[in-house]
Amino acid sequence: MFHLLHDVHHNVLLTRFSGSYVVTDISLRDKAVARFVARYGLARGILDYSAVEAVDIPIEVVVERSSQPPLLPGQARVIVAPREPLWAMNRIFAAHRLFRQGEEPILVRSIEEAYQALSMVDPVFEPVAIDPVSRLEEVAHDVLAGIESCRGTTDAEERERLRRKMMRMLDTVLERGPGARKVSAITLSDVLNAMLSRATVSDSDLKTTCATCNSHLPLSRYTISAGRETTYACPGCGRVMVVLAAMDDGVEPSLPGYEMGRFIVRTAGDIECPGAMLPKCEP
Repeated sequence: MFHLLHDVHHNVLLTRFSGSYVVTDISLRDKAVARFVARYGLARGILDYSAVEAVDIPIEVVVERSSQPPLLPGQARVIVAPREPLWAMNRIFAAHRLFRQGEEPILVRSIEEAYQALSMVDPVFEPVAIDPVSRLEEVAHDVLAGIESCRGTTDAEERERLRRKMMRMLDTVLERGPGARKVSAITLSDVLNAMLSRATVSDSDLKTTCATCNSHLPLSRYTISAGRETTYACPGCGRVMVVLAAMDDGVEPSLPGYEMGRFIVRTAGDIECPGAMLPKCEP
């Protein structure tokens, strides 16, 4: 879990992590910071791991992240890592960043040292308002965590099979022009399974109530239409309740939805999942 806070006077963006530090925190935080920069401009940065209680980040993820462009280019950045394994993990990140990018963040043990490194006097941090897209991403993250907790573990070979299937189907969906192949339907359960790390679900496990006729059915009973978008229509009245759309790289979605992998999931009703509820995102 993380929160973004901003000191306007010193123009410092603080990311405060807490609880368990997992891979999803990295991707969600990267997107949230990118939206902050798009709205307010660049700022110096502090990443504070003081309140982190557990770490579940593979070292290869740390190394890969170090090779990516900085979110705050040209700005001073300080990492607060008071204890192991966070200190060692961030030392590895800083070393790889220096080797690959020619610059590295400052690594300190306390938030007070971070303030001193940035010459901050009496800092006043205010929470950064959560934008609608970030809020949907947090909800999706909580839903995936709920499914993982409820469903337990899945065989690694099955996980890899699902991943390969998803990538083949995605490549087909993204094709354009008269020579494009016939599109196979990518289901909501496919999208969820591509994001889950220890569990799998099927459309039979996902249920919703039609917003028009109030029928309560699993998505496996819905009529699926495949194309540039996959739609789920109520078998009784034809109301479209779920739309899956492949994301175009670099293009912001025109309608609200949950970003999952390289898809936007738009729901016109709550989706009941094992161990969780995915709230509707369409008004």
